Amino acid sequence: MKHWFLIFLTIVVVLSFAGCDKSNDPVVVPDDFSFSLTWGTYGISSYDSATGTLIKTTDATNPADFITAYRLTEEERAYVYGLIRGLDLASYPEEYDPENGLSDPSMTLILTVVCNGTETTVRAKGIAHSYQSKDPKGQAFLSVCKEISTLLQSTEEWKALPPCEVLYD
Repeated sequence: MKHWFLIFLTIVVVLSFAGCDKSNDPVVVPDDFSFSLTWGTYGISSYDSATGTLIKTTDATNPADFITAYRLTEEERAYVYGLIRGLDLASYPEEYDPENGLSDPSMTLILTVVCNGTETTVRAKGIAHSYQSKDPKGQAFLSVCKEISTLLQSTEEWKALPPCEVLYD
């Protein structure tokens, strides 16, 4: 009887592993993955993951006061890679209008990604200061850029930088 119970238990364990959902597997980030994002009013803020350079604003009396270094954790790097991978960035034109309207002042978003030996850049210049679009593809791009910029602005390194001298409405 013990023998049959062990066989039954072994079969149950093997079948339970066979039904595992692969979508929960950790994201495998390519070794050469890096990105840079420029965002904000006129594109005054930026981050480059290859160098770790995080810039709060370029619109200041002394812009060097608004530069710091930040290295993504492995978890953050995997998270950002997953966001960007979901965009299929290669399907976007280099100069892109996410169809979110116009505003004054305007916003600029520039996302450059290096992955698997390929560099892709998408520029959305002079767009509305809104992360909302009626176009699904435009909304996806805006949402990813917002998510990455929010992650960067939540870091202690960003918060340690001085307040911006120029505030835009």
